[in-house]
Amino acid sequence: MASIFNILTRGGSSSSSSKPTNKPTPSPPSPPHPLVPLTYPPFLAARPQPAGWLRTQLRLGARGQAGALGKFYRFVVQSSWVLGEGAPEAHEYSALNEAAPYWYRSVVMLAAALGTEEDDEDAQELWRQANAFVDHVLRTQADDGWLGPERSRQTRGIWARCLLLQGMVVHARADATREEAIRGAIARFVKLVREMLQRGWEGYLPDEAEGDVFDPQLFGVARAHELATVLEPLFQEGPDGSDEGRDMWDVMEMMWEGGRVGERDWTGFLSESGFLKTPAVKGEVSNFCHGVNVAQGLRYPAQLYRMHPTPTLLEQSKRAADLVFTHHGTAAGSMASDEYLGGLAPTRGSETCCTVELIFSLTYLYTLFGESELAERAEKAAFNALPAALSEDWWAHQYVCQVNQPWAKQLEVPDGERRPWYDVCVYANVFGLEPEYPCCTVNHPIGYPSLLANAFLRVPQQYDDGILHAHILPSRLTTPDAITIDAQTNYPFVPAALLYTITTPKPLTFYIRVPTSIDHATSTIAVRGPHTQTENEQPFAPNFHAGLHRIPLPAAGTYTIAATLRAEPRAETHPDGSVSVHCGPLLYAHAVPYTTTTRPPRDFKDQERDCPDFAAASIASEAGKNKNDDEEPWKSHIRDHFLVPQTPDWGLAIDPSQPLTLRAPDPWLDKAHTRTPWAPDAAPTAVEVSGVQVPWPLKGGTAAEPGEVDTSDEGAWGARGRVRLVPFATARVRVAQFPVVRLGEGEGGDKEKEEKVGKAGRCVCM
Repeated sequence: MASIFNILTRGGSSSSSSKPTNKPTPSPPSPPHPLVPLTYPPFLAARPQPAGWLRTQLRLGARGQAGALGKFYRFVVQSSWVLGEGAPEAHEYSALNEAAPYWYRSVVMLAAALGTEEDDEDAQELWRQANAFVDHVLRTQADDGWLGPERSRQTRGIWARCLLLQGMVVHARADATREEAIRGAIARFVKLVREMLQRGWEGYLPDEAEGDVFDPQLFGVARAHELATVLEPLFQEGPDGSDEGRDMWDVMEMMWEGGRVGERDWTGFLSESGFLKTPAVKGEVSNFCHGVNVAQGLRYPAQLYRMHPTPTLLEQSKRAADLVFTHHGTAAGSMASDEYLGGLAPTRGSETCCTVELIFSLTYLYTLFGESELAERAEKAAFNALPAALSEDWWAHQYVCQVNQPWAKQLEVPDGERRPWYDVCVYANVFGLEPEYPCCTVNHPIGYPSLLANAFLRVPQQYDDGILHAHILPSRLTTPDAITIDAQTNYPFVPAALLYTITTPKPLTFYIRVPTSIDHATSTIAVRGPHTQTENEQPFAPNFHAGLHRIPLPAAGTYTIAATLRAEPRAETHPDGSVSVHCGPLLYAHAVPYTTTTRPPRDFKDQERDCPDFAAASIASEAGKNKNDDEEPWKSHIRDHFLVPQTPDWGLAIDPSQPLTLRAPDPWLDKAHTRTPWAPDAAPTAVEVSGVQVPWPLKGGTAAEPGEVDTSDEGAWGARGRVRLVPFATARVRVAQFPVVRLGEGEGGDKEKEEKVGKAGRCVCM
């Protein structure tokens, strides 16, 4: 099979103009004017780089499934973007032609996160893939400016270009040798889109009378704001009054109006009166309720607000996330979205695409509004839901991830019962290549790069023109004016050590966003400057607006800042009366021992046949014992994995009124977890709770809801005692939202009963 590097050169194509129609056309756009500024703008010329455990995770992605897709995956190397529209061997999973653009955005963001150092083989391999793709796209740009393989108005849809342009902008900022060509191609494309939209939203609102087939389910229509994701910052960077800026402004204006004409204006849905507050019912909802649409749509009112600020839009933009998480949020930081919104039940699935798009949106919203809760939510998803949906080696992912997940396998749904989710298949929580729709396959790598890109933000001049460490990640920053910041930390594992080394050629005000999930009274921070030998330790708590800790660095030199972040475990009660256990930003889970069964990856279309582009390679690999595995490790690593519990006694209820005890080493001494913190038994922290084995009924082929567990019959209880909970993402078979029991005095800590719980498959206390 051809690699992404072996793209053939072919000429551009042009599309004929559409014939005149009597359908509505856009209103004249408003005159361009300055955008509402971001509260904390990102660094564009100084992209943060990963360190510590985060760098390890990104390298696993580069060496795993994400980095391999450009070598074999049919929706990348055999997509219409590579082979051309209408090529008989071309593969697309939908008429949106979005697979290759999703992949390109992911791989270029992952490459940019790892950097551009020539001796970094992982990064250079990703750049080779991204360069080959973007060079092909630039080389084959149509004469009229269109980007992509489509040759007719009927197949030309704007949506996938939004993803392409997002990747191209990252590419241009990282690669000066391609910047001019990329920016020129974007300008020509935007000029064409302006002309298309003026012809009755051509390419955006499909017209049956014209035979349009580019967006049959109106997913692109629901994502009008995604062009603004690219164009707003480009407009802001450009010179006032330029033709290119006017084109960008007009395109965004017409997309907003088209969203209203197409009945996909998110300001109506993301409101108290318009929002769906209960699980979606198939056949009764629009694609406003599609989980990924919602995750992306959180930015719609905010991006509209930047162009047309009103108090109503401002309030709605800030509260949209509250609305979503109140009614569909999960204890792991994502939202229930097993394709469509699923309510609050912990057995409903969170689509991996939804989780990474949430991280993308929440980090953006924090840069715009500066409200700490938005950053906190992004981190919660990134430290819980995202790594839980990936295998520890990053060679497999789930389509949906459950808070209560007693197995990851093809569900066996009894006759007369329905699947536990909206409409994804019974194979969807298997760890594999494409356990369901391939969008998650090509999109999952953007999660951590999205967070990292916004780890360090600029603090505008009205706040001392400083630098903010917004997301507590092990990371580094070097600015164009020679300021270097090195942040080493084992956060999110609390207690956490946070050590900064900052070298500045001038006075600097440094800010740290203080997580709301830590104990501000017991957390401490100390600063040592270039002319001081002692450290003045003080509470690590907000001392500035919006949850920030402000640290003036009064002169040039090298500074050391050391913070210790502490927190106590806490039990959070859910509307159904169940509880989950947290410490700092991490959710803790009861890990169920499991056995793994592995098989070649199945085709997402029916989950019965092997993937068509993999079957031959798999057979050859097995027969030849994979002689070229060092060069093509995907041949032996790309597999589907069923995780099945070793014991049927996985049900657990806990007594949150008894002590929750954190077990953790000194964070300044522990280093083991910096390698692969989400591997089983790798995390340095655990929380002990008092619990009891309970029979847990099944429903729809998986665990029933906690409220359906009968805890009243003590005669049916099994072993009781102290139980060790581990960070959620390290327990890929688990229970993390528990029914509540009340144990008598002493029942939660008896040594003999602890041993019984341990023998039943649970870890005893540290």
